[in-house]
Amino acid sequence: MDQYIRPPEAVGSWCIHNADVATDEYQNKKHQYRDRAMIGSLWNKWDLHLHSPLTNLNNNYKNISIDDFAAKIKEENLSLIGVTNYFYFKENELELIRESLLRAGAQTAVLGNIELRINQPNKDGEWINIHLIFAEHIKTKTINDLLSKLSVTNTTIDGKAIWCSEESFASSRLDAGQIVVDPQTVIQHFESNLAVGKDFIIAMCPNGYGGFQPNRNEGRSVAVALEIDKFSKIIFGRPKDRDFFLSTTRFENAPAKPVFTCSDAHAIDQVGEKYTWVKAKPNFQGLRQTIFEPADRVQQTDDFTDRTFIKPYFSKISMQGKIFEDGEISFSEQTIPLNQNMVAIIGGRGTGKSLLLDAIFSRLDNCQGTDRVRNVKVEKLSITLNQGGFGGGEIEFDDLSEDSYSYLHVSQGNIHSFSKDPAALSDEIKRMLGIRFVPYDPIASQELTQNLGGYRTFVEYWKAKDPTGAQINTPRYQNDIIEKNTQLISTLTNPQNHALIERYQANSSTINEKRAFTGRSLEILSEITRSIAQLNLRVSEYNGFRDSLKKIPHIVVDEVIQGINLNNGEADAHILELERDNKSIRAEFANQGINQDISSLLNKIADYQFAIDQAKNKITEIDSKTTEYRSYVARRGELAGKYNSYVESTRLEIDSAFGLLQQHNSVWNEEQNNLVQHILKDINIIGRTIFDTASFYSGLERCINRGKFRSSGDQTSQEKLISTFCVNNKEDFFRLLSGQKIINIEGTLTSAEEFFWKDEFFNQGGRYELINYLFSPNSIKEYLYVNADFTYKGKPVSKLSVGQRGTFYVCLKLATDPFGSPFIFDQPEDDLDNEFIVNQLVPLFNTIKKYRQVIIVTHNANLVVNSDAEQVIVADNDGDLISYSAGALEDGDVRTGLGVRSKICSILEGGHIAFEKREQKYGI
Repeated sequence: MDQYIRPPEAVGSWCIHNADVATDEYQNKKHQYRDRAMIGSLWNKWDLHLHSPLTNLNNNYKNISIDDFAAKIKEENLSLIGVTNYFYFKENELELIRESLLRAGAQTAVLGNIELRINQPNKDGEWINIHLIFAEHIKTKTINDLLSKLSVTNTTIDGKAIWCSEESFASSRLDAGQIVVDPQTVIQHFESNLAVGKDFIIAMCPNGYGGFQPNRNEGRSVAVALEIDKFSKIIFGRPKDRDFFLSTTRFENAPAKPVFTCSDAHAIDQVGEKYTWVKAKPNFQGLRQTIFEPADRVQQTDDFTDRTFIKPYFSKISMQGKIFEDGEISFSEQTIPLNQNMVAIIGGRGTGKSLLLDAIFSRLDNCQGTDRVRNVKVEKLSITLNQGGFGGGEIEFDDLSEDSYSYLHVSQGNIHSFSKDPAALSDEIKRMLGIRFVPYDPIASQELTQNLGGYRTFVEYWKAKDPTGAQINTPRYQNDIIEKNTQLISTLTNPQNHALIERYQANSSTINEKRAFTGRSLEILSEITRSIAQLNLRVSEYNGFRDSLKKIPHIVVDEVIQGINLNNGEADAHILELERDNKSIRAEFANQGINQDISSLLNKIADYQFAIDQAKNKITEIDSKTTEYRSYVARRGELAGKYNSYVESTRLEIDSAFGLLQQHNSVWNEEQNNLVQHILKDINIIGRTIFDTASFYSGLERCINRGKFRSSGDQTSQEKLISTFCVNNKEDFFRLLSGQKIINIEGTLTSAEEFFWKDEFFNQGGRYELINYLFSPNSIKEYLYVNADFTYKGKPVSKLSVGQRGTFYVCLKLATDPFGSPFIFDQPEDDLDNEFIVNQLVPLFNTIKKYRQVIIVTHNANLVVNSDAEQVIVADNDGDLISYSAGALEDGDVRTGLGVRSKICSILEGGHIAFEKREQKYGI
């Protein structure tokens, strides 16, 4: 016994045609039909012009039954067929074929297609064909009855009228191949009985037998073609006819028309040979929808973008339970299949239309540049991602998984928050351009830190004082020590002991020198040992890296240590030799009969010489440290210049990134490249270096003695600072850092380094605070930075309204991430100019949805109707229980209050107007 289920005519309608259909099978098919109904417009194969085994002319279906015909339709996966016959249908022809398809289990819609030859021949003298395509609700009998009241051009031998019916043709002894009709009479007849666009649509065939696409040199053919083109709504043609009929320059105010490639099958083996891909519900309303979007909803070949471009998309979302932990509002238990192209979510205020997007964001939570999203915590939530392509793998993000996913999300008010804050918008522009914050060269930063540390150590060294307050680490102080102790030695010397004292003094000086050397050697040896131990730890760390295929041996300095120890040994031996000589000097004093307290004398000589040698070593040390100090100052200026280069490279990176964005991308196709360039056409972005003078002086004021810059009657504190430091821009700032004399102190120009030594301008520690403030990258970035400046339509940001800034933001966001992951946009109309929405965003969505899934929440009918959303989801809130219904734009009827069309008109601003303007434009 045949078991079959009738495909639904509307959401929630199913019809079981056998009592013993298995419950599980029924439920499974029921869910399949429901999902197909909810998911909106999908691509499927149509053949609007094929003849059945009941055709009146050229019937080559030899021994083929209607059931065989239905099986072939199913085998070829045709979702909609236009069963065609000449001038009239056989009795119940459409119903018989529908029943046969139903028995075969084919989910194929059937429209009636009457083919008529009109009484205007083409340039080759052939009769031209037109087609009347009828909606599903128009029965075969109704069509035949209407045709039977239509007189054809032919007349009987005695001049009587012939009617368009099988009986009239038979009685007149004419077959359908001989009949012609007047097109205007046909149109007037059917328009007076049926509604164009609701009950029937007129199609024409511009090529093949009965074609009329004119030779441009044939004036009469052009005129005939033009008239037929005007009254037809759709075209039966070849793929190469597509561009001609999509062009709006065929005649003045010509509408673009969909071109359907059809088999015109008259035999079973011709069924499925030719077909058209259509993105619409397989019904008459879906056909009607193609008239409004003839380029995007109809494709004549298999290799169009929607079939060949692989894109990831959210395929369904399931939810149930409370939405907020502390609230009563809940999602009803439901699963919503999502269309992979454009999804529009609509609903009245408070119905929860944005909560669906917030739920997605809160679960995936990996969208850079997005904030202001409510953190919802749905009790049960699952989002399924199809990874792309037909039959692509799926990932389910549910309560049990912790995986995340990055997609493009613009939340409600997100644009407004960025557009109000130029600094935040600049950072977001850089992020969108792919410019990641790169810190200043860490090696240079480390060197600068060491530089500033060494500089501070020198300043503290230089300012060290003895108990009397005298600075001890100055040449003058040490020279005074040398002079004093030299004089003391001279008071102990006379002609009799001069030679021995001079010899003892020289030995003592050499001993002091050797001991200083061995002491320094031991310090160096200790420093080397510590450093090598630390370096070898780093070597061990390096060898532990996975990419360290060649292991680096530890650093060995045995020869260095041996050399130092050898030098120290030789110095110690020399010291012993000199000490022995000094002992012999004591004996020589006695041998020469010098009557003095030799021990006391020589001890004093040794002490005085030690002080002299220490002072001389100190002078050498001071000279060395002063040279080192000068190198710190010079290197600090060089590092400042390097930071200037860093700032400039950051600025150039912005220019380069935007320039790269404007270039042709070899990975994209022509449409993709044109789309991005169209988005960018009103945008220009440049990097601009900002030296924030107010911020600079505000920070500088915290580092100095404010008493020196108190406001007076003619100048504020900051004005005094400015007139003293003379830094008004980046160039002045780097002149200051490079050591140029630009600081004005009472008419005398001085350098920053000279200023640092003027203690009266600083409180305790202020000198180092100012040096760090001027030279540290972490401080500089607070007042010297690079912004991404932009103009939109030639206007700078200061001249743009918030809506225009928002428009710029959305354009750049899409241009920098145009294809691939889903794009979710919550209520774009809240922050964007209406002109941009109508003239740019709508056509932008029409193109970009081919390359990425677009999901919007909106209350603007233009964004739903004119963007031709493939799926419309309607939110409903019944006592804090939120639920959603869904379907396609072609679902429902406004007059009956059913389906998506009715919801759009009752909920959205200008819903009726959007539909009416579109339908008036196409004459429906």
